[in-house]
Amino acid sequence: MGVAIVPHKVDGSYDEALFEFIAESEGFVPRVYSDHLGIPTLGLGYAMLTKAANWPLRPGMDADLSAIGVVLNEPDLALLRAAGRTLARGAVDEAKALIAPWQPGEDSASLNAFSFFITREQGRALFEKIRPGYEAILERKLGSELLADLAGSQELKVLFSLAYNNPDLIGRKLTAAMKEGAREKAWYEIRFGSNRNRHRGLQNRRDAEAETFGTLNANPTDAERQALRTLIEARRADMSAYLAETGRTSDEIEGVFAALEEDARRTRLA
Repeated sequence: MGVAIVPHKVDGSYDEALFEFIAESEGFVPRVYSDHLGIPTLGLGYAMLTKAANWPLRPGMDADLSAIGVVLNEPDLALLRAAGRTLARGAVDEAKALIAPWQPGEDSASLNAFSFFITREQGRALFEKIRPGYEAILERKLGSELLADLAGSQELKVLFSLAYNNPDLIGRKLTAAMKEGAREKAWYEIRFGSNRNRHRGLQNRRDAEAETFGTLNANPTDAERQALRTLIEARRADMSAYLAETGRTSDEIEGVFAALEEDARRTRLA
């Protein structure tokens, strides 16, 4: 396969680094809240309903919650089912009215509609319960050999974050770039190919993931730097339009390209 992507290993514990990275991206919330799609969610992006015709309760949820010491009572279950019926009608705003979305700096106690809160430690345990499912998605899409090459790396952290946000983000183009070993193409798909609706807040997450992934290996070859320069020039117009659609100003767009061009001139990354 000749993988040209040389992984950047995380400092210290990968498990700890992964949890903190996802917590920063998703935001830990100690109560059940509605996400941007109106889906009742707990802790660190743990969806409590399944996206299906009638939005049923998440399979295995009782066991997952029981493992962290949480038991849903009848009013809790009734509220979740009501949210599911509302989502089945496509009434996202009504679902959010039933279960308040998370608000930065909120008083969670005043917004909590359920009988319980969870601690960050419980959130970590709940995350570990569902983590293997997302790792299985990555293995299925990338292959066990490539996944093993990326073990314990910053790059794997980013790919997991994408899968955790939406498994479809590990799409055909990103997968092909990873298997080809074309870091610059994979970086491009992360930053410019993973926000279909050009949502400004989501783009902040994509930007952070792309920065963590990196445009170049730590000791880039001339060929790698040239590949990045070629990508910048070939896709400059597309990237400019994309950045504008996510609300970036002309000065911000110029800053993005200045940083990319500086990357392409570097001979060694920190």
